[in-house]
Amino acid sequence: MPENRQPGKLAVILHADIAASTALVRQDEQLAHERIRDTFNRLRENITQYHGRVCEVRGDALLAEFDRVSDSVSASLAFQADQRSQNEQLDGSIRPEVRVGIAMGEVIISDDTVTGAGVVLAQRVEQLAEPGGVCVTGAVHEALPERMPFVQEDLGEQEIKGFDETVRVYRVGLKPGVSVPSPEKGSKPHTRAQNWWVVAAAATVLLAIVGGTFLWLKPWHGGDEGPASVVHRSALV
Repeated sequence: MPENRQPGKLAVILHADIAASTALVRQDEQLAHERIRDTFNRLRENITQYHGRVCEVRGDALLAEFDRVSDSVSASLAFQADQRSQNEQLDGSIRPEVRVGIAMGEVIISDDTVTGAGVVLAQRVEQLAEPGGVCVTGAVHEALPERMPFVQEDLGEQEIKGFDETVRVYRVGLKPGVSVPSPEKGSKPHTRAQNWWVVAAAATVLLAIVGGTFLWLKPWHGGDEGPASVVHRSALV
């Protein structure tokens, strides 16, 4: 691998956008901007609650990464339910509706930017979703645990721009009479700052152990007794 090439990894990618955002902006640019911003802020909160990480927000689109497909789908459905409720309370016709696409694929993460086939695939699948809906690839469908209360409608093999082979796509919703599963308890993905803190803490502990051992052995003392003399003899062998 070339030195300047970033290693890839398999990830669960969520791509979301605002359906017909241009039409909303044409009605009232300032109000549309405020409501779209509020929509993405709440979507970001849902993603974080379900242990995901928002990678980028670009105008009317959002990109996020998850470790587990169940978290990505649960976060999406929980948000869509909340968004429908929020829109019902808004005055006028500027009511942002979000489309969500979820895919699994290899991505490259560099400088907090995520690129790769997985990102493109999630974006293409999102474009197949209805406003307020969620679509996933066949790989995500296969990885979802059967215990999850989701209904998955098979949309068949889809021609995806930029991909040589067709991709099976599913529309995902909740089973009647059930609610979205709550976020499972567990540690959230470490941020870069948290990772550095962990490394620094581990290094501090290691230095303390090495320093304590060095003081206990006292290699600068002479004599034939004690651990120090054993160390000296071992070094000569």
